[in-house]
This record gives sequence, C-alpha cells and structure tokens, in this order.
Amino acid sequence: GVQWLKGSRADLDLKTDTGTIYDADGYTDQELFVKARILLKTGPETYRAKSGFLTACGEEVPKWSFTVRDAKIPLGGNARFTHTLFRIKNIPVFYLPVMLFPTGKKERSSGFLMPTTGNSSNKGRRVTQSFYLVLGRSADLIFSETYFSQRGFGHGFTFRTRPNAASSLDLDGFMIDDRKDQGGASFNGLGETQFGNGYRAVADFNLVSNFLFRQVFSEDFYTATRPTENSRIFLTKNFQIGTANLLLSRDETVFPVRNIIIRSTPALIFRSSGRRLLGSPVYLDLDASARGLSRSDPLIPETGTTQRLDFFPRAYLSVPLFMGLRATPELAIRETFYSDSLMPTDSGGLAMSRDSLHRNYVDLGLSLQGWGLSKVYGRKSGSGWKHTIEPTMRYRYLHGVDEFDQIIRFDESDTVVNTNEVEYNLFNRFFTKRKVDGVMVNHEWLSVRIGQKHFFDPDFSGSFDAERINQIAPFTSLTGFHFGGIRRSFSPVVTQVRFSPDPGTSFDVRGDYDPEFGQYRNFSLTGYFIRPRFTVGTSYFVTQKLEPGTFESNQVTGNVSIGSLERGFSLSTSFSYDAATSRFLGSLSRANYFWDCCGVSVEMQSFNFGVRQEKQVRFSFFLKGIGSFGTIRRPPSVF
Repeated sequence: GVQWLKGSRADLDLKTDTGTIYDADGYTDQELFVKARILLKTGPETYRAKSGFLTACGEEVPKWSFTVRDAKIPLGGNARFTHTLFRIKNIPVFYLPVMLFPTGKKERSSGFLMPTTGNSSNKGRRVTQSFYLVLGRSADLIFSETYFSQRGFGHGFTFRTRPNAASSLDLDGFMIDDRKDQGGASFNGLGETQFGNGYRAVADFNLVSNFLFRQVFSEDFYTATRPTENSRIFLTKNFQIGTANLLLSRDETVFPVRNIIIRSTPALIFRSSGRRLLGSPVYLDLDASARGLSRSDPLIPETGTTQRLDFFPRAYLSVPLFMGLRATPELAIRETFYSDSLMPTDSGGLAMSRDSLHRNYVDLGLSLQGWGLSKVYGRKSGSGWKHTIEPTMRYRYLHGVDEFDQIIRFDESDTVVNTNEVEYNLFNRFFTKRKVDGVMVNHEWLSVRIGQKHFFDPDFSGSFDAERINQIAPFTSLTGFHFGGIRRSFSPVVTQVRFSPDPGTSFDVRGDYDPEFGQYRNFSLTGYFIRPRFTVGTSYFVTQKLEPGTFESNQVTGNVSIGSLERGFSLSTSFSYDAATSRFLGSLSRANYFWDCCGVSVEMQSFNFGVRQEKQVRFSFFLKGIGSFGTIRRPPSVF
C-alpha cells in the first residue's frame, strides 16, 4: 500500500538509522494522516511522535482528529497513543488514556472494539463492550457484554468462518437473565458448503427459548413480530433425472394457548419434472419421499414420530387444438402411508392412534389455455403498445381420500381432499417495447387477472366441517386469504392488477370479492417508486370478518428515503400503522450526513405492540480508517 513521510527539516544519523524530523507529515496504509511537531526516528522502522494529531481528513483544521501528546509508531505494527483527546474540529469530545491502531496494511487483529451506547424507554441506558478475536485466516469471533440499566446484563456472540471459497458459516446468539422475567436466549445460524460430485449442504436455523423474549429484545420490528421460527438443514444433489434432498426441519408458530411445532427428522425427498416418457409426447413428474414427522398443537398432544411414505407420479401431455388453443390432460396417482393416525375422543377432541393409514387417490385434470385476442395500437407512430385477452380453464377431479379426518396435518400435502372443481381465469395484458442492454424487448407494463373456482361438490365428499376452519387444498390453492368458514359452490372472485411502467415503478393490487356476502373479503396494495435520490414504498392490507375463522384487520406499512448515503444528507423512515386501532405499531427514522472522511447517523425507533411499549434513540459516528462509535452499522461503500 501507499505510505509516505515528509517534514520541514530532518536531522538523521544514517549509521544508527535514527534522527529527528520536524513538522512531520505522514500517511499510512489505513488512509490516515499522522502529523507531529517533532517525530523522533528511534530505529529502522520505529518512530516516536510528540505534539501532533491523527486524522483521515485533509483540511488544515480537520473535521475530526485524535491529538498526540506522546505516541510510539512502529511501521507495519500497532501505534500506541497515550493521553489522547478526540476532537471535532478544535472541540474536545472525550478522553482516551490509551489508544492503539494499525499502521500497516489492512489486516484483522484481535482486540476490544469501540464501546457503544444508546437509550431505551423500556430497558434504560444501554452500554455494550465487545471483544474481537481472530481465529486464523478464515474465522473470527466477537464476544459482547451488554448492560441495560433496567434489565441487567446480556451476553452475545457472533462467529464467522469462510474455510474455503465454497463454504461459509455464520452463527450468532444472545441471552439475558432479565430482571422483569422476560429473558431468554436466541440462536441463529446460516451456513453453506459445496462437496464433491455436486453435493451441496445448507443450514438455516432460528431458535428462541420463548417468543416473549424475542418480542422484547429483538432489534427490529420484523423479527419482534414474526409469528414463526423456521429451521432447515438439508443436503441436496442434482442428477440428470432429478433432485435428491435429505432434510431436517423444525417449524414453530405462535398461538395464544399453545404453539404449534412441526418437526421433520429426517426426510429423504426425490423430485423429477418434465421428463419425456419413452420418447412419447407424454411427460412425467415424480415426487417421492420418506419422512419422519411429529406435531404438537393445542388440540393434539405430542404425536411422537410418524413415518410417512409418499409416492406421487403425474403424467401429462399438451395437445394443440386450433387458433393457438392447447389442451393439457393430466393423470396423477398418489400413494401415501402413515404409520399413525387420528381418532376422536369421548370429549369431542382428537387423540393420536397407533393404527396406520393408507391413502391412495386418483387426480384427473384438463387445462385449456393459449387462445386469446390481441391488437396493436399506435404502430405507425413507432410508440405502439399491444393488448391481449387470454382466457384459461382448468378442470380437476380428485377421488380416493376417504379418511381425511384421520390424517395428521403436517404440511400442505395432508390437506388434499376429494374435489370436483373447475377454475377459470381471464387475463388482460398490455405490452410495450423497452430497451434493455441496447436491445428492444417486449415489456408487460400492465396485467389484470380475474379468476374464480366452482365446486360441483361443496361438501368435498364429507371432508368439509362447518364447525371448524377448513384449511383444505381446494381453498388454499386459489388465494392466500382464508375463505373456508362456510359451505359454498363458488369461491370468491380473485382480482389481481400489476402495474410496472418502468424499472423503478411497480404496484400490485389484489382483492377477493365474495358473492356469498356481496362484498370484498380482503384488499391489498403493495408498490414502490425508486429514483436516484428518492424512494417510496408501501403495503396496505384490509381483511373483513365475515364468518368464523376470519378476523378484521386494516394495516399500512410504508417507507420513504431521501438523499444518497455516499455523500451529503440523507433521511429515511419506515412505519407500521394499524388503522383499526388508530395506532402506530412500530417506526424507524434515521438521519445521516457523510463527508469525505467521516459521517454521523441518528436513529429513533419505537415499538408499540403486545408487551413491548418502547422508544429507542441511537447514534453512530463513522471515522474513515478507524471505524465507528455507536450502535448503528455503517452503510457499505460510503468512504
């Protein structure tokens, strides 16, 4: 790296490689200037500075500096300053009895990090001290001790390793013995590695001792309000004919009485799709798995481990008819073995039975699509656009699920019921030409979809239960919003509008109109507008309480940012607002200003949900070549 040293006058002894440099001015590999009134050269690569300062700013009176009363500076090592004042311009801010910083090339080194502090209305004053430990060339570890004046001491760690170019592992954890009995522990990890012969392993897990602890001590709104904890560890291998996976998983969902926990320990899964059958026009998909599964929830105690063997081939072919219309008939057969099942109890509940269950069904389908109307407008002007109208239809007949009420629900494959249904959609699409990498391509700037299902058997061969919430596949495959509380022949009418006039603008509007109630069940709007120095994004969701199992909600989330993080002033804010209760659930606002050699950020965050009623104030001061002081992370590529 670049290093240089100059002065107004120098007295040097070339034999002993010592001397004195007056009005010294030097530059290190850390992009730092070191200035001293007197610089004593005490050896071939050692110096001692008197009466000067250290900074990364080039002005005569720098924006920030560390004053030097007496400093030992070994080139390529760690400089040691004693009795140092940190100044902003010429104003002293705080005192450091000892300060160390590297003068050589940028390499990791063990040591204490700058302490951080902040304030919370719920936890009091927060002070964090961390120690950074280098574990060889490919790993490091950070230990953190955090003191909350109203809560006590918290302990955290972060471990990172990159043993080779194809492997990585990040682990972090935090625990606290809280004075208000809201403490606990969390442990998160994300890792990946590539083995030989195309094998790939991934671990992604989030574990928490209790959700109350996560709600109180999470650093962001999303983590604090997330109702699930999901963990996955899998090994995968891609073959020419398909993909094989070995999976272990754990999913926990928060419920008022008792959480639902579903485990898969382990699962062997094979999937193949789009394989032509013996050179014929028939294509074959195959899903096959062997899983060990368990479930516990408020209605069913811990089930133990249930063995589920599943074999699910599907054959289909595409038949051209006329005017672009294509018919796709399909035939699927599914065989599933469960080592355990459910049985009703005398009290009206459910209990686990060690009786095995064999489910086998036939799934017939016919899809019609590809035909439509189209017209081009404004062709002569050169700025034309194209409008297409495309209807689609899919008929499905599934039969053979005769013991649905005895099947333990582990995932979506256990919600399949007998059905005789047809789904029909009408798509309106609008296209224009857009230049991408110098090439004109078609761009869909507006699309409108209207769809619905008709159920010829609204009882689903007796699987529908009017006394409970029916989360069954014919309902959940149409829309993400629940509508299975009443017996019906027609589903809600699903509407979806997507508007994307340019790469920086996109909006998605969705709504489900229910003909049974004569009103919309739900409505959502999501979108963003991005420009070089201005960004706005929003999400708006409304749901109506129309039958048992549904609830009313009316929530808005949004974010706005102004300016650039590279230089100058920038401001950003995000929020979550509950219009049903007229209150903000959470908000985060941050103001930044970055110069060429430093920057400052101030952040205000609030939480207002559940047991967490809290306001936080944070700040950070970023110093080029040194690091940061505060609790806000430095944005990437600022200096």
